[in-house]
Amino acid sequence: MKSEKITVERSSIKCDGFTVPCVILTPSRPVGAAVIVHGYGGCKEEQLGLAWRVAEAGVIACAFDLRGHGEHPLPMDMNIMDDVEAAISHFREFDKVATVGHSLGGRLALLSGTVYTIAISPAYSKNYNSKTKETLHNIRSYRVHETYPGQIFDVLRDLPLWQVGSGGNTLVIYGSRDQPDIVNSCKELRSSGHNVVEIDRAVHSDIFLTEETFEKVTGQLSEWFK
Repeated sequence: MKSEKITVERSSIKCDGFTVPCVILTPSRPVGAAVIVHGYGGCKEEQLGLAWRVAEAGVIACAFDLRGHGEHPLPMDMNIMDDVEAAISHFREFDKVATVGHSLGGRLALLSGTVYTIAISPAYSKNYNSKTKETLHNIRSYRVHETYPGQIFDVLRDLPLWQVGSGGNTLVIYGSRDQPDIVNSCKELRSSGHNVVEIDRAVHSDIFLTEETFEKVTGQLSEWFK
């Protein structure tokens, strides 16, 4: 059932020494909250479509900017996970909080402290091939405030890997035309018995805007939060 009314608030989450710019969408009778994490070269505005659909499902949705992106005052650094944890902490008053992330955000979501996690096309690996690096540099890096070119790959290398089977409720979503690195890692997870869904014909750059992804995300949240 769709929420009758959704309130949209442009805000910021104040932390120890930094702030996280965000947009919060609040349904009239929320049953929980979800923080929505964009990918490399993305921003909170890029995720507002997904956030709206999450809010329609009765879940508060918070789309925010990671450091180095959008309106975040700090450049990208190795403490990028702090932004995710700050957003999660902001909604700890709710019994149920989920993290939903795309690409880099999917990797961060898997590493987050929430019991409920949805990773869309997660950047699951520590190392990436030269074609992936070239693609990100050419079409995404201009939107990121980095200390040096290619810093994202050092960040991904130094982030811990998600400990598969560590517990919790997790859904992984990827596209059939996703990046080869991501397709391979997601297929490995699915073959190991994890909750992994393929979206037919979806590509990495806009899988978070497909109707099937909206339905998978909101359906899973509704099941967890009922």
